[in-house]
Amino acid sequence: MTDIFPVLEATWPAAKTRQVGPFIVPEADRGGNRVSAARLADPKASEASAEEVEAAAAHMQSQGRAPLFQVLGTQPALDEILDAQGYTARDHTVAMVIRAADLAATPPPVTAFDIWPPLAIQTELWEAGGIDAARRAIMDRARCRKTALFGRIIDKPAGAAFIGIHKDIAMLHALEVAPVARRKGLAAHMMRLAAKWSADNGAEWLSILVTQQNTAALGLYASLGMEPVGTYAYRVKEGGTAL
Repeated sequence: MTDIFPVLEATWPAAKTRQVGPFIVPEADRGGNRVSAARLADPKASEASAEEVEAAAAHMQSQGRAPLFQVLGTQPALDEILDAQGYTARDHTVAMVIRAADLAATPPPVTAFDIWPPLAIQTELWEAGGIDAARRAIMDRARCRKTALFGRIIDKPAGAAFIGIHKDIAMLHALEVAPVARRKGLAAHMMRLAAKWSADNGAEWLSILVTQQNTAALGLYASLGMEPVGTYAYRVKEGGTAL
């Protein structure tokens, strides 16, 4: 199990895309980098010509936004072209996985639940954590098997997350734990519930994406037995602003 990037596309989908040469280019979307960045249509491809990069960039500029590319760790040739054209790397991200059955566990009573559609309190928790309406709209338009997770700690609402399944891989997104509830074990309980829901719904694997600078989250996921299987970063034009 190595290629989780089609899972990202299925569980956190762009609203609309267009193919420009070898690139899939999403339409402008306020839902963030994951649904806005151009990427090679074939995740196993490793490069594109400078002219093909420029054509994809021109299409994004025609939308009134800065060109933005997602570059996998297995695409160093593409990375070099973008670097030569003045694109800056940011948000280096690690994909981590675990066999769902190895992590699955029922959380303590009234600690974590799966529920769809999300409750109003989950929306409030996401909103407080910066997961705004544009990002929540992505959850609504995902056509995969999906659910939301709701966490409680010290008898108070404190956590929310979204999870979807593509083929035999589940991916967790938008995990948010209220600041007052952090370092109390809630995130771990929610991850175990995510693994249980995944296994119960036919997924063999549970995956998550985390930026390299989020050392606390990386430590948590590693402590749960999750292992890295890939990396990517975004490249944005100097002076531009990614969505």
